[in-house]
Amino acid sequence: MDMPSTGEHLLPIGQFSRLTQLSIRMLRYYDEHGVLRPTHVDPFSGFRYYSPALLITARQVRQLRDVGLGVAELAACIPALGDTATLRSTLLQHRGRLADDAASVADRIREVDHLITALEEPAMSITVHHRTLPARTVASLRAVIPCYSDEGQLWQRLMPAVFGSGTAPAPDARAIAVFHDEEYKESDVDVEIQLAVAAPFADVGDVRCIEVPEQEVATGILNGPYDAIGTVMEAVGRWVPENGFQFAGPMFNIYQVSPQEEQDPAKWVTEVCVPVTKGT
Repeated sequence: MDMPSTGEHLLPIGQFSRLTQLSIRMLRYYDEHGVLRPTHVDPFSGFRYYSPALLITARQVRQLRDVGLGVAELAACIPALGDTATLRSTLLQHRGRLADDAASVADRIREVDHLITALEEPAMSITVHHRTLPARTVASLRAVIPCYSDEGQLWQRLMPAVFGSGTAPAPDARAIAVFHDEEYKESDVDVEIQLAVAAPFADVGDVRCIEVPEQEVATGILNGPYDAIGTVMEAVGRWVPENGFQFAGPMFNIYQVSPQEEQDPAKWVTEVCVPVTKGT
Protein backbone atom coordinates (compact mmCIF):
# COMPACT_ATOMS: atom_id res chain seq x y z
CA MET A 1 0.00 0.00 0.00
CA ASP A 2 1.46 3.34 -1.06
CA MET A 3 1.40 5.79 1.86
CA PRO A 4 2.85 9.31 1.94
CA SER A 5 6.31 9.66 3.49
CA THR A 6 5.48 12.76 5.57
CA GLY A 7 5.36 10.77 8.78
CA GLU A 8 1.88 12.15 9.53
CA HIS A 9 -0.60 9.64 10.87
CA LEU A 10 -3.52 9.57 8.46
CA LEU A 11 -7.03 8.39 9.26
CA PRO A 12 -8.64 5.81 6.98
CA ILE A 13 -11.98 6.87 5.58
CA GLY A 14 -13.99 4.64 7.95
CA GLN A 15 -12.40 6.11 11.05
CA PHE A 16 -12.64 9.63 9.62
CA SER A 17 -16.33 8.99 8.93
CA ARG A 18 -17.02 7.99 12.54
CA LEU A 19 -15.15 10.99 13.94
CA THR A 20 -16.84 13.53 11.63
CA GLN A 21 -20.34 12.00 11.55
CA LEU A 22 -20.20 12.09 7.76
CA SER A 23 -21.00 8.85 5.97
CA ILE A 24 -18.44 7.24 3.69
CA ARG A 25 -20.85 7.75 0.80
CA MET A 26 -21.01 11.48 1.61
CA LEU A 27 -17.24 11.76 1.99
CA ARG A 28 -16.78 10.22 -1.45
CA TYR A 29 -19.40 12.60 -2.85
CA TYR A 30 -17.67 15.60 -1.27
CA ASP A 31 -14.35 14.44 -2.72
CA GLU A 32 -15.84 14.19 -6.22
CA HIS A 33 -17.29 17.72 -5.96
CA GLY A 34 -14.26 19.45 -4.47
CA VAL A 35 -15.74 20.01 -1.02
CA LEU A 36 -13.56 17.84 1.19
CA ARG A 37 -10.57 16.26 -0.50
CA PRO A 38 -8.74 13.39 1.21
CA THR A 39 -5.10 13.97 2.09
CA HIS A 40 -4.00 10.83 0.27
CA VAL A 41 -5.58 8.31 -2.10
CA ASP A 42 -3.84 4.97 -2.49
CA PRO A 43 -3.15 4.66 -6.23
CA PHE A 44 -3.61 0.89 -6.19
CA SER A 45 -6.60 0.37 -3.88
CA GLY A 46 -8.26 3.78 -4.21
CA PHE A 47 -8.57 3.95 -0.40
CA ARG A 48 -8.88 7.48 0.91
CA TYR A 49 -6.94 8.76 3.94
CA TYR A 50 -7.43 12.01 5.83
CA SER A 51 -5.19 14.19 7.92
CA PRO A 52 -6.45 14.75 11.49
CA ALA A 53 -6.30 18.47 10.69
CA LEU A 54 -9.21 17.93 8.30
CA LEU A 55 -11.47 17.05 11.24
CA ILE A 56 -11.99 20.78 11.83
CA THR A 57 -12.78 21.38 8.16
CA ALA A 58 -15.21 18.45 8.15
CA ARG A 59 -17.03 19.86 11.19
CA GLN A 60 -17.42 23.21 9.45
CA VAL A 61 -18.64 21.53 6.28
CA ARG A 62 -21.21 19.55 8.26
CA GLN A 63 -22.43 22.72 10.00
CA LEU A 64 -22.80 24.57 6.70
CA ARG A 65 -24.54 21.57 5.15
CA ASP A 66 -26.96 21.34 8.07
CA VAL A 67 -28.10 24.95 7.58
CA GLY A 68 -28.93 24.19 3.97
CA LEU A 69 -25.95 25.10 1.79
CA GLY A 70 -25.74 23.00 -1.37
CA VAL A 71 -22.66 21.16 -2.56
CA ALA A 72 -21.63 23.94 -4.98
CA GLU A 73 -21.87 26.52 -2.19
CA LEU A 74 -19.91 24.25 0.15
CA ALA A 75 -17.15 23.90 -2.41
CA ALA A 76 -17.03 27.68 -2.81
CA CYS A 77 -16.88 28.13 0.97
CA ILE A 78 -13.88 25.84 1.55
CA PRO A 79 -11.23 28.41 0.52
CA ALA A 80 -12.99 31.00 2.70
CA LEU A 81 -13.25 28.97 5.92
CA GLY A 82 -10.47 31.06 7.41
CA ASP A 83 -11.87 34.34 6.04
CA THR A 84 -14.49 35.51 8.51
CA ALA A 85 -15.76 38.40 6.38
CA THR A 86 -16.30 36.27 3.26
CA LEU A 87 -17.93 33.45 5.21
CA ARG A 88 -20.18 35.93 7.01
CA SER A 89 -21.30 37.41 3.69
CA THR A 90 -22.13 33.93 2.36
CA LEU A 91 -24.12 33.06 5.48
CA LEU A 92 -26.02 36.36 5.41
CA GLN A 93 -27.04 35.74 1.79
CA HIS A 94 -28.19 32.24 2.70
CA ARG A 95 -30.08 33.60 5.69
CA GLY A 96 -31.93 36.00 3.38
CA ARG A 97 -32.98 33.09 1.16
CA LEU A 98 -34.17 31.13 4.18
CA ALA A 99 -36.21 34.12 5.38
CA ASP A 100 -37.86 34.39 1.96
CA ASP A 101 -38.60 30.67 2.01
CA ALA A 102 -40.07 30.95 5.51
CA ALA A 103 -42.35 33.79 4.43
CA SER A 104 -43.49 31.74 1.44
CA VAL A 105 -44.23 28.74 3.67
CA ALA A 106 -46.13 30.96 6.11
CA ASP A 107 -48.25 32.25 3.22
CA ARG A 108 -49.03 28.70 2.12
CA ILE A 109 -49.98 27.71 5.65
CA ARG A 110 -52.43 30.62 5.75
CA GLU A 111 -53.85 29.53 2.39
CA VAL A 112 -54.28 25.97 3.64
CA ASP A 113 -56.00 27.27 6.79
CA HIS A 114 -58.30 29.34 4.58
CA LEU A 115 -59.19 26.27 2.51
CA ILE A 116 -59.86 24.24 5.67
CA THR A 117 -62.12 27.00 7.02
CA ALA A 118 -63.89 27.31 3.65
CA LEU A 119 -64.85 23.62 3.82
CA GLU A 120 -67.06 24.42 6.79
CA GLU A 121 -68.57 27.58 5.30
CA PRO A 122 -71.48 27.79 2.83
CA ALA A 123 -70.42 28.38 -0.76
CA MET A 124 -70.23 32.06 -1.73
CA SER A 125 -73.35 33.11 -3.59
CA ILE A 126 -72.55 35.40 -6.53
CA THR A 127 -75.27 37.20 -8.46
CA VAL A 128 -74.20 38.39 -11.89
CA HIS A 129 -75.92 41.37 -13.51
CA HIS A 130 -75.93 42.88 -16.97
CA ARG A 131 -75.75 46.66 -16.95
CA THR A 132 -74.62 49.61 -19.02
CA LEU A 133 -71.90 51.91 -17.74
CA PRO A 134 -72.27 55.49 -18.99
CA ALA A 135 -69.57 57.22 -21.02
CA ARG A 136 -67.05 59.01 -18.85
CA THR A 137 -63.96 61.23 -18.99
CA VAL A 138 -61.10 59.66 -17.08
CA ALA A 139 -57.50 60.21 -16.10
CA SER A 140 -55.70 57.11 -17.36
CA LEU A 141 -52.30 55.62 -16.61
CA ARG A 142 -51.24 52.37 -18.30
CA ALA A 143 -47.98 50.54 -17.66
CA VAL A 144 -46.40 47.12 -17.34
CA ILE A 145 -45.82 46.43 -13.64
CA PRO A 146 -44.04 43.50 -11.94
CA CYS A 147 -47.22 41.84 -10.65
CA TYR A 148 -50.87 42.62 -9.90
CA SER A 149 -50.18 43.45 -6.26
CA ASP A 150 -48.00 46.37 -7.43
CA GLU A 151 -51.03 48.24 -8.76
CA GLY A 152 -50.68 50.73 -5.91
CA GLN A 153 -47.53 52.09 -7.55
CA LEU A 154 -49.65 53.35 -10.44
CA TRP A 155 -52.08 55.13 -8.14
CA GLN A 156 -49.17 56.87 -6.43
CA ARG A 157 -48.25 58.31 -9.82
CA LEU A 158 -51.75 59.07 -11.10
CA MET A 159 -53.24 60.98 -8.15
CA PRO A 160 -50.63 63.78 -7.99
CA ALA A 161 -50.98 64.25 -11.76
CA VAL A 162 -54.77 64.59 -11.47
CA PHE A 163 -54.59 67.20 -8.74
CA GLY A 164 -51.84 69.04 -10.59
CA SER A 165 -53.73 69.11 -13.90
CA GLY A 166 -56.29 71.76 -12.95
CA THR A 167 -59.19 69.30 -12.76
CA ALA A 168 -60.49 67.15 -9.92
CA PRO A 169 -62.05 63.70 -9.50
CA ALA A 170 -65.71 63.53 -10.52
CA PRO A 171 -68.14 63.60 -7.57
CA ASP A 172 -69.01 59.91 -8.00
CA ALA A 173 -65.55 58.81 -9.16
CA ARG A 174 -64.54 55.24 -8.45
CA ALA A 175 -61.06 53.81 -8.94
CA ILE A 176 -60.90 51.36 -11.86
CA ALA A 177 -58.19 48.90 -12.87
CA VAL A 178 -58.24 47.43 -16.39
CA PHE A 179 -56.26 44.24 -17.11
CA HIS A 180 -55.14 44.27 -20.75
CA ASP A 181 -53.25 40.98 -21.04
CA GLU A 182 -55.12 38.35 -23.06
CA GLU A 183 -53.95 35.68 -20.63
CA TYR A 184 -53.20 35.50 -16.92
CA LYS A 185 -49.56 36.31 -16.27
CA GLU A 186 -47.42 35.72 -13.20
CA SER A 187 -45.28 38.80 -13.84
CA ASP A 188 -44.87 41.85 -16.11
CA VAL A 189 -48.60 42.52 -16.27
CA ASP A 190 -50.22 45.18 -18.46
CA VAL A 191 -52.50 47.23 -16.19
CA GLU A 192 -54.34 50.50 -16.76
CA ILE A 193 -55.87 52.50 -13.94
CA GLN A 194 -58.64 55.04 -14.48
CA LEU A 195 -60.32 57.71 -12.38
CA ALA A 196 -63.30 59.71 -13.64
CA VAL A 197 -62.60 63.45 -13.61
CA ALA A 198 -64.87 66.47 -13.43
CA ALA A 199 -63.55 68.04 -16.66
CA PRO A 200 -61.10 67.27 -19.48
CA PHE A 201 -57.46 68.22 -18.94
CA ALA A 202 -54.20 68.32 -20.86
CA ASP A 203 -52.11 65.16 -20.54
CA VAL A 204 -49.58 65.24 -17.70
CA GLY A 205 -46.62 63.08 -18.67
CA ASP A 206 -47.90 59.52 -19.10
CA VAL A 207 -51.19 60.34 -17.36
CA ARG A 208 -53.66 60.85 -20.19
CA CYS A 209 -57.15 62.27 -20.38
CA ILE A 210 -59.33 59.88 -22.38
CA GLU A 211 -63.00 59.43 -23.18
CA VAL A 212 -64.34 55.99 -22.33
CA PRO A 213 -67.50 55.22 -24.33
CA GLU A 214 -70.65 53.67 -22.94
CA GLN A 215 -70.08 49.99 -22.12
CA GLU A 216 -72.30 46.98 -21.66
CA VAL A 217 -70.85 44.77 -18.94
CA ALA A 218 -71.54 41.63 -16.96
CA THR A 219 -70.71 42.30 -13.33
CA GLY A 220 -70.40 40.45 -10.06
CA ILE A 221 -69.72 41.87 -6.60
CA LEU A 222 -66.94 40.73 -4.29
CA ASN A 223 -67.48 41.65 -0.68
CA GLY A 224 -64.30 41.28 1.32
CA PRO A 225 -60.61 40.64 0.62
CA TYR A 226 -59.27 39.97 -2.85
CA ASP A 227 -58.28 36.34 -2.25
CA ALA A 228 -61.86 35.31 -3.16
CA ILE A 229 -61.95 37.24 -6.42
CA GLY A 230 -61.49 34.04 -8.43
CA THR A 231 -64.94 32.87 -7.32
CA VAL A 232 -66.53 36.03 -8.73
CA MET A 233 -64.57 35.77 -11.98
CA GLU A 234 -65.72 32.17 -12.33
CA ALA A 235 -69.38 33.18 -11.86
CA VAL A 236 -69.10 35.99 -14.41
CA GLY A 237 -67.26 33.72 -16.84
CA ARG A 238 -70.08 31.14 -16.71
CA TRP A 239 -72.86 33.72 -16.90
CA VAL A 240 -71.68 35.36 -20.14
CA PRO A 241 -72.10 32.41 -22.57
CA GLU A 242 -75.01 30.91 -20.63
CA ASN A 243 -77.00 34.10 -21.22
CA GLY A 244 -76.24 34.54 -24.91
CA PHE A 245 -73.44 37.12 -24.59
CA GLN A 246 -69.89 37.26 -25.88
CA PHE A 247 -66.80 38.76 -24.26
CA ALA A 248 -66.02 42.14 -25.80
CA GLY A 249 -62.96 43.53 -24.06
CA PRO A 250 -60.53 43.27 -21.15
CA MET A 251 -61.81 42.62 -17.65
CA PHE A 252 -61.71 45.47 -15.16
CA ASN A 253 -62.43 46.05 -11.49
CA ILE A 254 -64.35 48.96 -10.04
CA TYR A 255 -63.30 49.54 -6.45
CA GLN A 256 -66.55 50.60 -4.78
CA VAL A 257 -64.82 50.49 -1.38
CA SER A 258 -61.05 50.29 -1.68
CA PRO A 259 -58.18 49.76 0.79
CA GLN A 260 -57.48 53.51 0.57
CA GLU A 261 -60.94 54.20 1.99
CA GLU A 262 -61.24 51.32 4.45
CA GLN A 263 -58.48 49.46 6.30
CA ASP A 264 -60.66 46.48 7.23
CA PRO A 265 -60.53 43.99 4.29
CA ALA A 266 -63.91 42.59 5.32
CA LYS A 267 -65.48 45.90 4.28
CA TRP A 268 -63.92 46.12 0.81
CA VAL A 269 -66.35 46.04 -2.11
CA THR A 270 -65.08 45.26 -5.61
CA GLU A 271 -67.21 45.10 -8.75
CA VAL A 272 -65.70 42.64 -11.24
CA CYS A 273 -66.71 43.69 -14.78
CA VAL A 274 -66.37 42.11 -18.21
CA PRO A 275 -67.44 44.06 -21.34
CA VAL A 276 -69.95 42.03 -23.32
CA THR A 277 -71.96 42.14 -26.50
CA LYS A 278 -75.01 40.16 -27.43
CA GLY A 279 -74.03 36.97 -29.23
CA THR A 280 -75.39 35.97 -32.66
